[in-house]
Amino acid sequence: MIDGAAGGRVGFEVDGETLRVSDALEQADLRLVLDREPETSPALPELFPLPVDDAVSFEAGSVSVPAYSSVSVRTDDGDFVARLDEPMELPRGSYCVEIAGTTKVLVRAADVAISTTGMADSGPVDVEFDRPTTVSVGARSLHTRPEATITVPDDPAALAEAVSVLGSSIKEFSPERSWPTLRGYPPRIERGDELRIPSPLTRPDTGVEVVVRPEHADVYRLSTLSYYLGARMVVGDAPAIRLDTGYVEPLPTEGVALEERAEELLRTWFFLDTLARTEGYVPSDRYEYEQVGPKLPFYPPNLADLSMSERLMEYLEVDPATVAPYAPGWPTEAVLRPGHASAELLPHLAHVLAPIRVRGEPEAADPKAPTALATSPWLAPEGGVPNPDDDPLPAGASVLTPAGYENRLRREATARGEVRVVALVDSSERAAEVRRAISEPAVPEGVGEWEVLDRPDAEAVAATLSDPAVDVAYCGLPVADGDVLASDGAVALADLDDAPALTIFEGNDTVREGVEAVENGGFGSIIAVEPPTPDKLRNLLGLLAAGIPFAAAVRYSSIRPGEHARIVGDPASNIGSDQAYQTIQLSVEAVDGERFQTVRSSILTTSARLGGEVFVTADGYSDYTELAGLAERETSRLTAAELLDLYTEPDLFLRIGGQTVLSGEELTETELAERARKLLSEGSDENLRSGKISKE
Repeated sequence: MIDGAAGGRVGFEVDGETLRVSDALEQADLRLVLDREPETSPALPELFPLPVDDAVSFEAGSVSVPAYSSVSVRTDDGDFVARLDEPMELPRGSYCVEIAGTTKVLVRAADVAISTTGMADSGPVDVEFDRPTTVSVGARSLHTRPEATITVPDDPAALAEAVSVLGSSIKEFSPERSWPTLRGYPPRIERGDELRIPSPLTRPDTGVEVVVRPEHADVYRLSTLSYYLGARMVVGDAPAIRLDTGYVEPLPTEGVALEERAEELLRTWFFLDTLARTEGYVPSDRYEYEQVGPKLPFYPPNLADLSMSERLMEYLEVDPATVAPYAPGWPTEAVLRPGHASAELLPHLAHVLAPIRVRGEPEAADPKAPTALATSPWLAPEGGVPNPDDDPLPAGASVLTPAGYENRLRREATARGEVRVVALVDSSERAAEVRRAISEPAVPEGVGEWEVLDRPDAEAVAATLSDPAVDVAYCGLPVADGDVLASDGAVALADLDDAPALTIFEGNDTVREGVEAVENGGFGSIIAVEPPTPDKLRNLLGLLAAGIPFAAAVRYSSIRPGEHARIVGDPASNIGSDQAYQTIQLSVEAVDGERFQTVRSSILTTSARLGGEVFVTADGYSDYTELAGLAERETSRLTAAELLDLYTEPDLFLRIGGQTVLSGEELTETELAERARKLLSEGSDENLRSGKISKE
């Protein structure tokens, strides 16, 4: 089912021989240059094999695309034909040219032969038809921000109605919705006096209902699952999932058991959707399909065209334990108070498919206590699920606020290679140490500008900590009660009007200053009690500049939760780029002096979300794609030369014997051999005999 009911997401404007396709949500245009001035008329979105928000038709003999990310060709029923890397001739047929750029555009023409240029020279891609023909152009917003805002009173039943509309951002409810690009950003929720759902938003009709008791805690626990299913959330006596086949799946009534079952169903159904789509829009041969497919009671692609309820009936026959070892981990897992104040976070958490748990009192006794927390696979507090009432907050916990998400939506992402870092330190010795850490042996890839301010005065501190052009501000100055102590006085963070994207504080055991920085306009803070050593600081800055999420950067820089690191903001949020790419983390251990065992995982972020796939092109690696996520895969044993060849791949960093090697740092076969001998002689805790890296 394709959701094309919400209007105004895209528009079409003729300017001479140019058709401008505008993405209203992204405030961006994509241009198509035609061989004549078009006379447009509305076209049916159903003409296209992929979901579009709106479409027009006109006559043309050719279409030129001046700016794009990629261009490919499909048949008019969606089968992939070719990526237009090189010029090609296509025989008479009906085709759909798929253009990814500032928005998603599809150009459809029937019963034509096509001649095209390619993307190899980065020039315009020209598509010429053998005769003038009717061309239909459909467009879909990238939808990386909310379309509208729902106002909700402090009534769980009204909130359930609002949650029912969050799925309006999902472009269709076939298994293809497991692709992150087909799950737009849900509409915002804000508190108000009465329920108001803006007219562009419609509740999806998937035939699925999620029943909740009339209490905030139950709505929260089931909201992400409801969003993914496009389900109507209704109030009832006992939690359940109702299908329009007549089947009812009862859910536990005890709170912890309910959230565990909701997470189990979300993981299982999401993963099975990714298998059912393997012969769909983007055909793929998947590693996980080979592992799980033979254990299933059905052939997954056969379920793609079933209704949602019919598909879920089949999915319920699968033991969740069959799926769990191959499903990606959750980059963000949320913990909310059961009060109404947590409601504003639900769309942001649904967007990243975060499971939700509920702990603590509805309202905090201390007004400065957090409303919500998060954990991640990279930073997991000891003792299990944290509680917002914990004082102090456990190390490894992240504090979630609506401001952190909203600030991210308002700010332009910094391109990798252009990240600006400013460090504030309180002694000449520390200044020299930080300068060496950043610059020796070379400035980490991703960092464009950097400076270290030695014992800055209050004016310089305030200027740095209120500068949105700073991507990472490292504050090595003393902090206390929301103040940063400069050389000539204190700077109150609450008095500042803006903030760097990320601020790193050291030397305090509370998150107050980190929360202030986010409330001022940043989208994250990292708080560490102990000042990072130079090597840890270098790795932390290098990983952040490479686009690694905050929590993963803390872990892989070896700033451990035991050293009392905490985060404000989504732990999977990142800087350095807003592109939907995954970074590969490759753990390497020595087998002997000549060979290395590798274990790899891909790292998801709030922009590179669950549902994407990755493929590593290197000798000794699988020919299969993999679902992007956090599950580790032991792979081939490589020689030093093979490992170095792999190391040149973009979006990859190494962990050798538990030590991070940043992308771009020089590494030779001799150095690798020396490291291997050292690891073998030391019997490193992380050089496990199994070859797996599981102890960090």
